[in-house]
Amino acid sequence: MTTLDPADRLDSWKEIASFLRRDVRTVQRWEKKEGLPVHRHHHDKLGSVYASRAEVNVWFQGRQQAGASAEAAPAGKGDKIKLAVLPFSNLDGQRESDYFSDGLSEEMITQLTRLQPEQLTVIAWSTALNYNNTTNSLQQMRHDLGVDYALEGRVRRAGNRVRITARLSEVQDQTQLWAETYERDVKDLLTVQAEIAKAIASEIHLALKLPENERLSRMQTGQSKVKPNAYDAYLKGRYQLHKMTPEGISTSVADFENAVELDDSYAPAYAGLASAYALMTIAPFDLVSPLQIMPGAEKAAKRALQLDNTLPEAHTALALVEHHYRWNWAAAEKEYKRAIELNPDYAAAHLWYSWLLLALGRREEAFRQIDETMSIVQETDPNRLVAVHATRAQAYYLGRQFEQAVQECAKGLQLDAHHFMLHYIMGRSYMRLGDKDKAIAQLEKASSPGHIPLVDAALGLAYAVTGRLEEARNIGNSFKHLLETRYIPPTYFGMLYAGLGDRERAIAWLEKAFRERADGLTWLNVDPMMDDMRQDPRFLELVERIGL
Repeated sequence: MTTLDPADRLDSWKEIASFLRRDVRTVQRWEKKEGLPVHRHHHDKLGSVYASRAEVNVWFQGRQQAGASAEAAPAGKGDKIKLAVLPFSNLDGQRESDYFSDGLSEEMITQLTRLQPEQLTVIAWSTALNYNNTTNSLQQMRHDLGVDYALEGRVRRAGNRVRITARLSEVQDQTQLWAETYERDVKDLLTVQAEIAKAIASEIHLALKLPENERLSRMQTGQSKVKPNAYDAYLKGRYQLHKMTPEGISTSVADFENAVELDDSYAPAYAGLASAYALMTIAPFDLVSPLQIMPGAEKAAKRALQLDNTLPEAHTALALVEHHYRWNWAAAEKEYKRAIELNPDYAAAHLWYSWLLLALGRREEAFRQIDETMSIVQETDPNRLVAVHATRAQAYYLGRQFEQAVQECAKGLQLDAHHFMLHYIMGRSYMRLGDKDKAIAQLEKASSPGHIPLVDAALGLAYAVTGRLEEARNIGNSFKHLLETRYIPPTYFGMLYAGLGDRERAIAWLEKAFRERADGLTWLNVDPMMDDMRQDPRFLELVERIGL
């Protein structure tokens, strides 16, 4: 085949690589492993090669169409392919614009997670932050997490114009598989995300299900657009929400509200707003009364699902509303399950679902969800391991397995010695075991006066039952002052008085909590703190009204 039309010939590895928009190592690997049609001159030197543009083009199209081939999937830990999206570099050099590059990185994780959850695991953003695109760091990531592929990116923004350079590499041998540069308007960034996602799916041989393929095609053809200012506000909201601090969540609400006001057709912004609203009303944040904001969370979640019913985050936000506000257990379970069905690796959905199951006394099912979450985060997000240990410890505590709760907290504290929830659960467990000194020591470590009422209430009770009445009164007085500036769920006062044996005040505060749909009431039927109340007909009637 030496008489090709010169216009059809590719006369070197470099020309073949350029035609396919890959590097030389990649096309050489394709020839060796996947049959890329490359020809050699009679002297058969490796460098003396040529190829037909037409043949190569036919081969490449066939390779893309055969992307479902499972045989090409690399070996890794478990049966799934593992992909990491490294934090996109912000070439602007301005820290105040990091939200944009970080937000694009997280958005790519979201898009890639939806490709084919049964075949692909995507490393969580919080874990990917610990690595960069240096060779040593990538190899460390492969050692730590078993990652097969890494997506790197660089972002430069000028007004509403964005330049994104993306590159996909195979981590084991540092081979570049694909690279592309996009220069687009901000409103077209969803199209860019779809193009990158489809390119990656082709390169790592993922078979896309029809609904996902159609969704990405709609994004590619511009049917899914977002107004630039709205998208900018949405990325700011995500950036703040993922800090998971009271300040971050509060700030994110304003950003998400701005986003949906600027573009009322962008589903992810509504999902973000619903999540932020819901989180503001539940422990450990407890920033506002559920009556004030949960209806807004419900409305935003339903609007998100009306626009895109395949968003796991929207289903989870609606589940939080049904779980913590509506007390509609069946509806909450349905939404948690749907979120998990859409994204089996969605650790937060598994964990929140386990809370629902624990509240309903379905302990075996709850532990299965906790174990599943542990398995997921070990593979994709080790930074979340502490939260899973805390949830398991809480499950032991609610099951009156106080020794196991202490042991589980100790495991978690090895990972994060300052995690307040672990100290809180350990302190409450020591109280039930009768070791009040250790209980107070742990609760004092958990306490951040004025910031986490849940912990302050438990510490106040511990002081009271050990005779440290002045310190208990100080916490009570601080609560009264706090009530002038922030919301405190009446549930905590009810639990405090129940622990003190004051049933009259306990019932009064729990009734107030019921009227406010306050957080914490979902635990009434299983919390050991309420054990002495279970003989009171008023308490039993309240539990029945809640539906537990």
